[in-house]
Amino acid sequence: MFRSLGAVIFGIAADRFGRKWPFVVNNILLIVIELATGFCQTYEQFLACRALFGVAMGGLYGNTAATALEDCPKASRGIISGILQSGYPFGYLLATAFTQALVTTTRPEWRSLFWFGACPPLLIIIFRLFLPETDAYKERFALRNQTQSIRSVVAEVKDAIKRYWLLLIYLILLMAGLTFIVSQSVL
Repeated sequence: MFRSLGAVIFGIAADRFGRKWPFVVNNILLIVIELATGFCQTYEQFLACRALFGVAMGGLYGNTAATALEDCPKASRGIISGILQSGYPFGYLLATAFTQALVTTTRPEWRSLFWFGACPPLLIIIFRLFLPETDAYKERFALRNQTQSIRSVVAEVKDAIKRYWLLLIYLILLMAGLTFIVSQSVL
């Protein structure tokens, strides 16, 4: 439910500060929240951690997609974005496998799954630290610093929402439907 909030927060941060550092901060938040989830004692604490996790997950996908697609040749963007979209069902498949491997065989049961889930983002942070900003981002950042203020960017966003509001609603419903289908197929 909170992925949209994370997408807005980390999207603004990525446009303002670059893709790398918001991505690293986002992954650090994922690690902290995953570890905290494993220590929850009540259902309310668990829900709060998962809501915060939703914010972090929402911020991660947009930043990752932008980084992957910005310097990608236009003819390849469709297939690359399709590969990125397939990450969700593949992640659900991995989660199912690790649930079977960890929850039924370890003493902390379900908690071990969340503690284990904090490890992959650490590897991703190390990998991302060695990658530079994309060329497309550098060009846009330089151009924006020369020609635009924050107010003009906000005005452009408002204009885009007014112009494409129906398409935005369609895309939100499409992504919600895809998420629902994937989550139902895992169950």
